[in-house]
Amino acid sequence: MSTHQLPTSNNPNIFESLICDLFNQIESKNTYKKFGRNGNKQKGIDIFSPVDKIAIQCKKKELSRRDISIRKELLDDIEKDVNKIINEELKLELKILYIASTYKNHPDIDEYCIELKEKLNLKFDIIYWGWDTIEEFVIDKQNLLKKYWPEFIINDNSKESKIVRDLTLRKKITKDFQKWLDYKLENRELSNKMLLRAFDGEQYPNTNEPDKFGEYEWFAVEILRLYHSGLEFIHSVKQIQVFEDNSWDFVNEDSEIIGEKMNVYGIGQINFQDIVDYNKRGDEFYIYPHFFCKFLYRGTPFEKTYYQNVKKIYQTFELENKKSTNS
Repeated sequence: MSTHQLPTSNNPNIFESLICDLFNQIESKNTYKKFGRNGNKQKGIDIFSPVDKIAIQCKKKELSRRDISIRKELLDDIEKDVNKIINEELKLELKILYIASTYKNHPDIDEYCIELKEKLNLKFDIIYWGWDTIEEFVIDKQNLLKKYWPEFIINDNSKESKIVRDLTLRKKITKDFQKWLDYKLENRELSNKMLLRAFDGEQYPNTNEPDKFGEYEWFAVEILRLYHSGLEFIHSVKQIQVFEDNSWDFVNEDSEIIGEKMNVYGIGQINFQDIVDYNKRGDEFYIYPHFFCKFLYRGTPFEKTYYQNVKKIYQTFELENKKSTNS
């Protein structure tokens, strides 16, 4: 749970707008729209994304009542909404129905959603998001805080805030990318491919012209591992030769080979402070995780680049030991 406590909205329309904005930010898209208007038949859903095939039903609850009364009412609401989707023959392909509520997280509701799917033999999942979950996603999104809680101020420039943000992001990445980070490259079942994108870039996905440094504002990499202050990615594979004095140089077709030749990974380090957010699902253009970063280092997001022997991972090569200017 977040260390901050945001007050819930008393206005159901504002709550619905918040959830719509939140999902658009989480998925880094703008495909989540309100479904119908007040007074229209909404067929059991308030928000829908035709791209993700996800529907959301928003439940703003009066929290001054007894806890058990709120929970019972919420369970009844969920069943009514699901039956409405079924009985009114919603002509939309649906993969997930989210129930978003101002009421807190509760395991009874999670279990009920699973049981209801089995009971009605539904083709879509039902997932409950209580206020604890919603708050956890909202708390690090400054534009949502400014829009819906303008009085809620966080000093982003303080050292404490930066440390808290880094640790929170590290925990989140460790959990979300466990299937990659817990295994060596060669033992991973999933593809290592990720997309790095400039968070303020305007070319994606139609163009990708190089900047004044010859760099691009979006490109594919492979996720490697965490380091003390961020995340490492493999951005290239090159061939180098290492000389007797431990200096090294890239090998190209014109190189005279006088040292030990080997293949190396080009590894870039991205500081947590330069990772704005990520979308684990990708999108309709590239269906693998996207990381949105600040490209502050000569047109790249990498605060440092170094090279590592492909076969001997303990053998690394720093740019300051590079002998010449071959590339």
